[in-house]
Amino acid sequence: MTDVISGQLPSLMLVFAFAVGEYLLVLCAVLADLASGMRKARRRGEARRSKALRRTVEKLATYYNALIALTVIDAMQMSAIVYLRVACGYDDLPLLPAMTLLGSIGIAIIEVKSIYEKAEEKEQRNMEDAARTLAQCLKLLKDNNITL
Repeated sequence: MTDVISGQLPSLMLVFAFAVGEYLLVLCAVLADLASGMRKARRRGEARRSKALRRTVEKLATYYNALIALTVIDAMQMSAIVYLRVACGYDDLPLLPAMTLLGSIGIAIIEVKSIYEKAEEKEQRNMEDAARTLAQCLKLLKDNNITL
């Protein structure tokens, strides 16, 4: 019996390494969003503030809390699969942390969307500010009867 259970250890270790890789890739996605935001702020001449960095840490904590919950669900389903393999001989059931994988993919999609979405919003806001400033200048020129 212990030989059968110990035969499952390489699969479990591979699954563990896979889950750790997913956690690291989520960290990379959040850091990419942070780097993108810092670069855009530098390009616009805005100061980089600790408040934005704090938001990134809070976002990462929220993401990891969700991932931990999904990993617990995966641990439950994988222990059931190991039981079915050992006790019932269902060797073709895969050990895959599916919930953690789906959660990681979802978070990565959110981060990619964040990288591109914020650039458009801020650039649009800058264009609106420029148009507003131009309109104010033209109004001042008109009010003072100045022609170009």
